[in-house]
Amino acid sequence: MKERVRKSFSAIARNYGKRAELQRKAGKEVLRRLRLIGSPLPLLDLGCGDGSLTPERAIGLDIAPAMVRELKEKGKAGICGDGEEIPFRSSSFRCVISNFALQWTELKRSLREVHRVLKEGGYFIASIPVEGSLKTLFECWRRTGSSLPLFKFPQEEEVFSHLKEKFEVMEFERMELKKNFKDPRKALKAVTGVGAKNPYGRGRRREVLKFLELYGERPVVEYRLLLFTARKA
Repeated sequence: MKERVRKSFSAIARNYGKRAELQRKAGKEVLRRLRLIGSPLPLLDLGCGDGSLTPERAIGLDIAPAMVRELKEKGKAGICGDGEEIPFRSSSFRCVISNFALQWTELKRSLREVHRVLKEGGYFIASIPVEGSLKTLFECWRRTGSSLPLFKFPQEEEVFSHLKEKFEVMEFERMELKKNFKDPRKALKAVTGVGAKNPYGRGRRREVLKFLELYGERPVVEYRLLLFTARKA
């Protein structure tokens, strides 16, 4: 899983910023919450991507080397690393932020690591897409009769369960992000072009055509998002 994520995101790093429209909307909500923290530095951006939304003077962390290169080309500080094994000492940061990244991790491990690197009373502000995301796309996929497995977004209850083991949840918000397309191929590209793996490989032409026919009836990309501010307990 990790190696696939690393390769997928490295492959689309150069054009990520052009395609991540919905991700940017979520990221702006994370940054809005961050502005309510008086002194957020030192600050870690976990799963920073190409650094488009990484605040100045923050340190970006991403599992994809090409994403970190993009961030550094913007003049920002970053390091390639795993969110489940954050390469920093305990109590290193006043604040950790994360946007559209935690779903790629084993939540229990990544939240434990965020807790470890935060200073006492430090803040964790994040967005994470949960179950119900890409609902239309997934329904069309299932209707093709394909036996290929679907990506499983975490359940909202799962996120809260792991979060409350280590943090005090100060506030949270549910957000629906949605974009309609005229062309099902462009809608699919809006998903695969920001790192998700195309479910249909070679040798599945019949399934691909059936999927595009079904998805063409309603080519929409939607995410069910959970945003929260938490404090290290």
